[in-house]
Amino acid sequence: MKAFVSWSSGKDCMHALYHFLKNPENQAVCLLNMSGEGNGQPHSHGISSAMIRKQAARLNIPLLQKTTSRGNYEKNMKEAIARLKSEGVDAGVFGDIYLQEHRTWIERVCGEAGVSAVFPLWDKSTSGLMEQFITERFKTIVVSVRKEKLPKSFLGRLIDNNFLTDIHTFPATDPCGENGEYHTFVFDGPLFVAPILFEKGDITEDDKHWFLDIK
Repeated sequence: MKAFVSWSSGKDCMHALYHFLKNPENQAVCLLNMSGEGNGQPHSHGISSAMIRKQAARLNIPLLQKTTSRGNYEKNMKEAIARLKSEGVDAGVFGDIYLQEHRTWIERVCGEAGVSAVFPLWDKSTSGLMEQFITERFKTIVVSVRKEKLPKSFLGRLIDNNFLTDIHTFPATDPCGENGEYHTFVFDGPLFVAPILFEKGDITEDDKHWFLDIK
């Protein structure tokens, strides 16, 4: 199967890619990143396009970055998928775990664009996935936090066993952040040819999130 991977830079898309590639017949031919119009950042994650390009280079997988507004997101995503389909891609890989409404939307969009949708993490225990991800030695930093779900102190933390212990003290928060509680950037792991070196920059915020700039 030749697939693109829906890419946000975080742990779930990385973990989905990792599981997808466990089948030697599968090939990830492209990372598809939908970035916010005008600021070069994926919606709600706060990671620059430049950092995502570094990630793709260290994974040795081509990157397609498509600029979009929220209002044109579906249209622009379909255009990107259609382009990839014309180049021989027949599936898309997604890191969704249990949000059925979002899965239904993805399946419709992919179906209308003529490719199948693959969900390697679907319906797995989010705590179990976190434990696996840590055991598999991926290195990940928290780059955004939703204010109503987690304290600001979680910003900039590495995903490790201490993080997993602490996040379980917030029972309304999903360990994987599946409901947008936090977002991450993966900078090293078994799929990388070399780790990404970065510096922590400024902390910014909007009405719902804190963001950590990394560069």
